[in-house]
Amino acid sequence: MRHPLVRRLAAYCGAAGLITGLLTVAAPAAAWAADTTTDLGVTFDSYTADLVVGGGRVFVPADDRIIVADTDGNLTGGVVTGLPGIRELAMNADNTRLYAALAGSNEVAEIDTASLAVTRRIDLSAHPCPSTLALLGERLWVGHGCDNGPGGVVGLDLSAATPAPAPVAVGGEHLGAPVLAAAGDTLVVGEAGMHHADLLVYDVGDGTPELRGTIDGRTWRIDYLSDLALTSDGSTLVAAADAPGHFTRYDTTTLTRIGTYGDGWDGYPSAVAIGSGGAYVAAGRQWGSTDLTLYDAATGAAMFATDQPDAELLQDGVAFSGSDVFALLRSSADRLLLWRVTGVALPASNLTVTAPARPYAGSPVTVEGKLIRADGKPLGLKPLTVTRRPIDGKKEPIVGVTTQRNGTFTFEDMPPDIGEVTYLVFWDGDDHYRRSSASVTVTVRHISALTLDGPQSGVVGTAMALTGVLTAGGKPPSPGATLTVQRSVYVDNVSDGSVKLPPVSVNADGTYTFIDTPAIAGEYSYLALWSGEVTAGPAKATHQIKVTLGTG
Repeated sequence: MRHPLVRRLAAYCGAAGLITGLLTVAAPAAAWAADTTTDLGVTFDSYTADLVVGGGRVFVPADDRIIVADTDGNLTGGVVTGLPGIRELAMNADNTRLYAALAGSNEVAEIDTASLAVTRRIDLSAHPCPSTLALLGERLWVGHGCDNGPGGVVGLDLSAATPAPAPVAVGGEHLGAPVLAAAGDTLVVGEAGMHHADLLVYDVGDGTPELRGTIDGRTWRIDYLSDLALTSDGSTLVAAADAPGHFTRYDTTTLTRIGTYGDGWDGYPSAVAIGSGGAYVAAGRQWGSTDLTLYDAATGAAMFATDQPDAELLQDGVAFSGSDVFALLRSSADRLLLWRVTGVALPASNLTVTAPARPYAGSPVTVEGKLIRADGKPLGLKPLTVTRRPIDGKKEPIVGVTTQRNGTFTFEDMPPDIGEVTYLVFWDGDDHYRRSSASVTVTVRHISALTLDGPQSGVVGTAMALTGVLTAGGKPPSPGATLTVQRSVYVDNVSDGSVKLPPVSVNADGTYTFIDTPAIAGEYSYLALWSGEVTAGPAKATHQIKVTLGTG
């Protein structure tokens, strides 16, 4: 298992030079408040990376036990113990029975989900290290194989009082327990821990596996397979593997690639699940900048993305729960965490926010925005969570912001200081639409003032001194400030064009002086300009001098 600290170094320190084509999600940003992360009370075991959801509960294997949480992510206190070397779980269609692969005792345990009691143990001593499971009706497919191999698959008829394992004649090279997926009339057996991993597709409609064909790992460049997911009819397979770097969709009849999710490299694909009646694909990654992405199953478009920067999403550790997604994480302290990401499979909402880019200190900032559905229609009256975050300072809530019936909202705020200020706006979503968020950053600056003084009249050939003062927020500007000065001369009300004089340096006290010697008679107009700085806005000043030929 790749360590999360290494992953973050790759994502944040080496991204510019090492990671290209990172996924960009033109969808709601990562969740801020609605998600939950629960410490399951155990240290991460490198063999534990699975979870199942059903009957309003989440079941997570942890070394020698199964931990139970509710679908709000809260621990129920329920636990199933005495399960040595538990690897993977499977649940039947009516959520009454749970099956656990026990590599430590070479068994499959059947568990009553109501009482959490182990109702029977199925002996697999002839097929050591059962580790992966796929359940179709009363037929349970078990992938077995210890670290030194070889691996294979057996089928169990769960309707029998004492199920007798029937080996599946799988081809390929299985160095350990293969990765399994089953749905409809299809069973897929994927080679684990392999460069160029083949995916063997079987027809199991009559209960006896018949090889339909092979999705060739070399042809499709399937390297180091982590997880598989099938649509409910078994017609479409989605694979998560280190290469080709995205999640790949295959047709289980033609055995060809028919699409991808997440083009470009943004971490190693490690977990995948299909939910909401096959409408969405939840895809988990390791070593990237985004842990979890929701895709439209049909189009491949990214609908939602979120990240846990202080934890690593585990292989085979993603499952749908209605419109929510659960994922297993390994914390930087090697704790096993259950992450609940809420509402991701709901229809999208879209939140936008705007504000003046460079407001001035002492004046209120007007922030405006709109909350709409994906089709552009407003969502009506909705409370928003708004936070003001200075670049160096404490975040402060702005209360009482609500959208109007047409979806628009507006509020005014007086920033406490100059500098960058970000306004974060978040809608928590509801039972019908997915939450969304947006932000806008403004740079609050001082108001600057510039004066320009000099004589009212002058003589051709005689130097004239012009002076002035520059202030920013009532104080001298930062050291090194310079002014641009433009001069225009009008003769008989006709200008000879604008001439730029040499840059004028501003003194430490804000004063400045420059000298100009007129060459012809006329009306001289001077324009002094300061372009401003990060903390102060621009300023300008003008002065006119009438220049004559003199009396000599």
